[in-house]
Amino acid sequence: DPNGIVQRAVKAVKQQVPELMVITDVCIDEYTSHGHCGIVRDGKILNDETLDCLTTMARTHAEAGADMVAPSDMMDGRVAAIR
Repeated sequence: DPNGIVQRAVKAVKQQVPELMVITDVCIDEYTSHGHCGIVRDGKILNDETLDCLTTMARTHAEAGADMVAPSDMMDGRVAAIR
């Protein structure tokens, strides 16, 4: 969500202190009821669907003004997908 809490916070901080280096965490576990790093369906973690979600999250963080995104999830291929 380009208007999510992290994105809004990054925009607000960068407006007030533009020289501050902002690094954001890219992971979905904090937004799930199960706490896993990936999207779970029928008891299976869906790697490719999760990568799509993570790349969107990283992109919206960068568009909001984050200077660096730091993927902390445990999904295979996350760094290559985000790059």
